[in-house]
Amino acid sequence: MPELPEVEVVRGILDESLRNRRIIDVDIRYKNIILDEIDSFKNHLMNKEIMGMDRYGKYLIFKLDKGYILSHLRMEGKYYYTNDLSIDNKHIHVVFHLDNGYYLMYQDTRKFGRMKYLEDNIYTTPPLSLMGPDLILSDINLDSIYKKIKSKRIEIKSILLDQEILSGLGNIYVDEVLFKSKISPLKKGYKITKKEVNEIILNSKEILEKAILCKGTTIKSYTSSLNVKGNYQNFLQVHTKSICPNCKMILNRDKIRGRMTYYCKNCQRWLWNN
Repeated sequence: MPELPEVEVVRGILDESLRNRRIIDVDIRYKNIILDEIDSFKNHLMNKEIMGMDRYGKYLIFKLDKGYILSHLRMEGKYYYTNDLSIDNKHIHVVFHLDNGYYLMYQDTRKFGRMKYLEDNIYTTPPLSLMGPDLILSDINLDSIYKKIKSKRIEIKSILLDQEILSGLGNIYVDEVLFKSKISPLKKGYKITKKEVNEIILNSKEILEKAILCKGTTIKSYTSSLNVKGNYQNFLQVHTKSICPNCKMILNRDKIRGRMTYYCKNCQRWLWNN
């Protein structure tokens, strides 16, 4: 958390709030959040105008009048656009001072989030150049994705979490996509058929688009900027659930390479497909 839908919600809110605002100062309180040399990062941002916000996969992209800020929220990252300094706390690690008296505060209780300044060529420079196609923004080449998945001998659940294959899916939505596609999360990549890969791509797009309309999934700590809460959790079929909505059997809840996974052995053809 957050995954593509949640990041897209944050993008939209920040785009509306920050467009044409100018950065007049940057306060960095936890240096490891920044992947650049600190003084260089700050100097690049001083007096830069924010032209708008983009997204690729789970990355937020601040478009400046010169250059870009890439921001990855990881597990617990949140942005707050506010003039209320009472929300300041020990988990606020970066504060952008804006020309209208407001602040953009980055909060991250686990300190896993990262930011980086890039001058240009953001899509041909790491990290974005290393990522697979964005499931919402990109045209997906079925043959290319099938070839990548087919070359793997690990579980499809883990393959779909690899952002170099497809960008945007995380733990919640992979469980939902595999359930809708009727594919066991334990099935190895080299056993996946081309038809199943096509189902994964189509169902991923459908689920992510609906989740975006629902403002994301609010489980435990996720809320977007300005405390907008998602309601896609009301449409989850298996993730965090106990009973299969189709066959009414008890769902399995297992860890696959360290990630908690919810699935139905009956509906997802566990016995003969892994």
